[in-house]
Amino acid sequence: MIPRAPSRPPATSKCLFIKQQLIQGMRAKRFTDTLPSENQLAATFGVSRMTARKALVELEAEGLVERIRGKGTYVKKPDPAMGYFVVQPSRRHAQTLEVDYTTRVLELRSLETPPPMVARRMVYSGMTILVRRLHCFDGKPVRYEIRHLRGDLCGSILFEDLERISIHELLVDRLDLPLSRVWQRITAETLDDETAAYLEVSAGHPAFHILRTTYTHDTPVTCVEYFILGELAFEDSFSPGRTAPPPGTGFGH
Repeated sequence: MIPRAPSRPPATSKCLFIKQQLIQGMRAKRFTDTLPSENQLAATFGVSRMTARKALVELEAEGLVERIRGKGTYVKKPDPAMGYFVVQPSRRHAQTLEVDYTTRVLELRSLETPPPMVARRMVYSGMTILVRRLHCFDGKPVRYEIRHLRGDLCGSILFEDLERISIHELLVDRLDLPLSRVWQRITAETLDDETAAYLEVSAGHPAFHILRTTYTHDTPVTCVEYFILGELAFEDSFSPGRTAPPPGTGFGH
């Protein structure tokens, strides 16, 4: 059991406050192995279990802890490494550039089976949810998304407004599918006629192509392709000696 929480400023969100206290506890070596459970945090900070869970899920997304279903939340040990580059989610990238961010859903439907490439990446051949979206900065398309999700785990996404809601938040907060690991490949390509038309540029336009598979523990949950206009610059910072994602980068959009 952790000590009773001190009083906090009213303007500070409960979830953020819990995260701050846990991070301070890890830095001070009070938590070196496991963190308190959702029930313990809820009782200590006087919040709902959902708020406590959200704090732990966000710490996991930031690479600071690892959550194992049925066992608990464990402090991640840093590995000696120089670091790496993380592509920011579209919404956060727009905030960095100080532009207006919107999303357009081009297609949302179920497939009896996934395309062969997706089936291989997800090791899954059952019903799949297909989502195609455009991510826009100041009304201009800059990122084209083709996403497949496991229908047995994510079928309710068919009934969500994906122009207003983050898929990442849906998976984590509503479907209880913490995103614990990501495989991705980034290549430089030129756009074909169809993809260029979606992004409102000419065929042959330079772009980044990202192929990504996201896991809940050892289960692949979603496979997504992004085509991002080549003129968009990415910026990032990291702390040498950490191999976990820097705080705030996240996995989804």
